[in-house]
Amino acid sequence: MLVFLSDLHLVDGTTGVHNVPVTAFEGFFEDLSRHAAKLKAIKKIKIVFLGDIFDLNRTTQWLNVPVSERPWGDLQNKSNEIEKHSNKIIDDIIMKNQAVFNLLKNPLKKLFELPIEPERIFIPGNHDRLCNYFPSLRAKVRTNLNILASDEPFSHVYEDSNYSVVARHGHEYDVYNFEGTNLFRDADYDQIPVGDPITTEIASGFPRAVTKRAEKFLKTEELNILRRNLEEIDNVRPYAALFDWLLYQLREEHSQEKKIKDTLKEGLEEVLNEFNNLEYLKRWYKRHDRWNIWSCDEADKLQRIIRMCTHLNIEFVEKFIKLYSKIFPSSEGLFADNSDKILIEKAKEFLSNTSDYLFYVLGHTHNPMQVPIRITSKGNEQVYLNTGTWRTRYIKAANGGFISIKSMTYTIIYSPEENKTQRFETWTGSLKELS
Repeated sequence: MLVFLSDLHLVDGTTGVHNVPVTAFEGFFEDLSRHAAKLKAIKKIKIVFLGDIFDLNRTTQWLNVPVSERPWGDLQNKSNEIEKHSNKIIDDIIMKNQAVFNLLKNPLKKLFELPIEPERIFIPGNHDRLCNYFPSLRAKVRTNLNILASDEPFSHVYEDSNYSVVARHGHEYDVYNFEGTNLFRDADYDQIPVGDPITTEIASGFPRAVTKRAEKFLKTEELNILRRNLEEIDNVRPYAALFDWLLYQLREEHSQEKKIKDTLKEGLEEVLNEFNNLEYLKRWYKRHDRWNIWSCDEADKLQRIIRMCTHLNIEFVEKFIKLYSKIFPSSEGLFADNSDKILIEKAKEFLSNTSDYLFYVLGHTHNPMQVPIRITSKGNEQVYLNTGTWRTRYIKAANGGFISIKSMTYTIIYSPEENKTQRFETWTGSLKELS
C-alpha cells in the first residue's frame, strides 16, 4: 500500500499563519486505518512525502542576513553561513509544527490501529531543496519524519515496479523552479532556481515592505488585515488575479484608500528593484535569454512583468492583465499559469515511452488530478496522478471576489496482491471555514 502526499509547505511563521494543524494529520491516519482495515492482504504501508514538506523559502529570515549568505548569493564560498541559516529556519519550522512532528516521528501502528508500522519516504521538492543539500538538514528531516538514519542524500525519484509507479515532486518540468538539465542528475537538483528568490525576495519581502510603510498611518486592526492579505499572495489562483487580490481589501470605501494604493506601489517597487539588482538574477537572465525576436522566452516574460510592475500604476497593471487574459484565453499568455498543462504533457511523454509503468505521480502544482494517458498494446491503463496540496487556496470568484478553501489530498496505490478490485484511489477534502 503506497500513500502519496505533497506540498504541505510547513513554515516558520514569519510570513503568516499557514501551517496545517495536527488534527488534519490525525484525520489522515484514521482514514488510512479504515482503508487498510478493509483489506486483509496489506503487508506493508509506505508513506511517500513527495516534496515541499519543509518550506525553507517562504520566510523572512533570509532577508535579515547579507545577500551573500542567502542560497542565491554565494553558495560556493558562503556554504557554512548558508547551512547555519538553513538550520535555524528548519529548527523554527519544526518548533512551529511541534505537535505535527511529535506525531510523525513516533510509532503510528498502535496509535491508529494500522496493520503494520508505515515506512516513511521523503522526496525533496523545490521549497525543501536545501534539506537535501546539507547533511545536517537531512538528519533533521529523517529524525522528524521517522526515517532510518543515513548519511546518503535523498533520492529525487521513487520507483516501485510491484506497484507500477514512478513518482517525482514535479518541479523538474517547471523552468522557474528547476535549473538543472533533463537528465535529472543529483547535480541538477543542486542548482538554484529563480523561483527561490522570487518566493523569498518578492513574495515574502513585499508584505514586510508595505506594512513597514503602512504602520505610519493605519490603525493596528487595519494594518493586520492588510498584512494577512499580502501574506496570502502565494496562495492566490489563478496567478493572473494577483493584482486583483492586492486591491481586494479596497473594494469597500476606505478613508486611506489612496495612501494604501501608493504604499502598495512603493513597496512593490522596492522589492522588485532589490530583486532585479541581485547578481544571481543577472546571471539567470543571461542563461535563459535566447535572443529570438520571434518568441518570448522565460527571461523575457519575467523582465516584462518586472518592468511593468515597477513603472506603471497598479490599477493600470490590473486592467492590462484582465485585457491580456481575454486576448489570450488559451493559457498561453504572459500571465498564464501553464504548470498543469506542462505536467500533463510530460506525464504523457514519460508513460508513452515507459510501458512497464501504469502510474506517474507528481505534485508541485497544488491541483489534484487524475488524467488518463493511454491504454498500452497489452491493454494496461496508464494514468497521471497529481497529489495536490494541503494548503489554503484563495480562488477568484465569478464576480471578482475571492473564496478561501482549505485543501487536503492524498493518493493510495495498491499492488495486485493487496487489492483484487482496484489499483488506486485519490481522496481530496475541501474545507470552507466561517469567516
